[in-house]
Amino acid sequence: MDKLRRVVGSTAISLLGQAITWTSTFLLTIAYGRFLGAFKFGELYFALSFVMLIGFPMEFGFNQQITRDVAQDHSKALSYLSNSLLLKSLFWLILYAFTLLFCHLVGYDDEQSKLIMICGISLLSGSTSNTFAALHYAFGNVLFPVIGTILEKGLAALIGYLVLKTGGTVQMMALVLLVSSAVNAFWQALCYYRKAGLRFRFDWATSRSLLRTSIPFIVSGAIGVIYYRIDTLFLQFFTNTTVVGWYGAGYRLFDTLVFLPSLIINPIMAPIYANLTLVSQEQLKIAIAKSFNFLLFFVLPITTALIVAAPTIIGVLYHNPDFQHTIPALQALAPGLVFLYINTVIVSVIISTRQEKKITITATIALVFNLALNFVLIPRFLHVGAALTTTLTEFLLLCINIRYIPRQAFSFESLVVASKAFLASVIMGVVLWLLRFQTIYLLLPAGACTYLAVALLFRTIPPEDLRMLQMAIRHKSRSAPAVEELLTETIAVETLVTEFDEATLPRLRAIQLPTTSKEETTPSRRLQRKRRNESRLAGGEIV
Repeated sequence: MDKLRRVVGSTAISLLGQAITWTSTFLLTIAYGRFLGAFKFGELYFALSFVMLIGFPMEFGFNQQITRDVAQDHSKALSYLSNSLLLKSLFWLILYAFTLLFCHLVGYDDEQSKLIMICGISLLSGSTSNTFAALHYAFGNVLFPVIGTILEKGLAALIGYLVLKTGGTVQMMALVLLVSSAVNAFWQALCYYRKAGLRFRFDWATSRSLLRTSIPFIVSGAIGVIYYRIDTLFLQFFTNTTVVGWYGAGYRLFDTLVFLPSLIINPIMAPIYANLTLVSQEQLKIAIAKSFNFLLFFVLPITTALIVAAPTIIGVLYHNPDFQHTIPALQALAPGLVFLYINTVIVSVIISTRQEKKITITATIALVFNLALNFVLIPRFLHVGAALTTTLTEFLLLCINIRYIPRQAFSFESLVVASKAFLASVIMGVVLWLLRFQTIYLLLPAGACTYLAVALLFRTIPPEDLRMLQMAIRHKSRSAPAVEELLTETIAVETLVTEFDEATLPRLRAIQLPTTSKEETTPSRRLQRKRRNESRLAGGEIV
């Protein structure tokens, strides 16, 4: 149970950080809508998307490998960090030079070229912070990356709002984003080197190995970023910058709401999946089920609220008549959140089981599908067509990825949770529709209360999960073990209870439940506690 409490503690830290970054993001979103307008925002969004499209090798090459491999073997940390930073720096020099040359050949105007140049520099700082974040996640420390993200988003929102309010240009806003990203990178590097010391270990053998094993990640990442960002280039080609601004306004909210997988799956659960693949398939199955339960419980009402309350949300956030065209795009993007949340879990499991080559095949199929659909839908439906393409691509990925996970790794429990959460979301949607003319400060709380009440009535979350969560929160202030042992004992206990018979009793007696205070470290205390828990387990109760 200490292990589950550690997961809950890490999740609480991440959610607290996300609440702060959400506030910062929405503040900056309001500033974009009020002070930039659709055209200027379209210029900024195009520059950010263009740079991300060019810089895919830096973002997708090494981070997942660092988290997976260092979580399994901590001795690789220094070598992986040094060599990945060197490789990323070399990649950046090549890609940045190519970006500047491309802007010159295509003939972008001075304003757009300057935006791309500034955003290109922020690509290096962002990639550096992601490298250190991947290392922190591998050691189970989510606090440092969370604080770094808070610093980045908070500074960008505060300074950016003041700059735009006082008449600052879009280039000045890009500089603000660059400085905020550099602060995040500096903070995470400082936190790491304070613990590990300022040491480097360059090893060309390790670099070659990283390059070789990163090929599936780079290829799948390249394909992924193309079918996620190429729609912006298509919109710019087939329409104009204002339409790009309409689409970017909706996609910005879509990106912001991909917070739970970013907070839970990648930093917390991915190292656990990597460890459980070496321990037990049954335990991995339980971990996957708990991840699905958690994500589905939250993403279904979020998606419903985006569809039903989109006019109110856009009106409050952007506060500009130009962005009314964003409403149908946001509604078309919303279902893609559900597919994306599920895909995040599946892809993380695939990587943990070292089947990343299959991701490349999936991404290639999705890319062909995405490009063809963009060519068909964007000329006819403009930014709404691009949004529909994104959602349908996520659905295709789900249909393909789910085939790569063995059937025994899935639990029927997740389908039950999904069904109950969907029904509760539909009821919440009806309430939101009836209150659609009310202010957002009444609309969203009423919807949230309705969903939670119906979900509790339907017992959407399994009772044993709620009981474990209650115990974890009650004892959250007590000590917890290292991250590599996260969740393993909790899942092991649940596995044994599920399969309990006479043959499992010796295994139950062998479990050493962790002590959490000095009073319980004596042999008599441990023995009493072990017997008490054995008795409860034998009675069929989850401890």
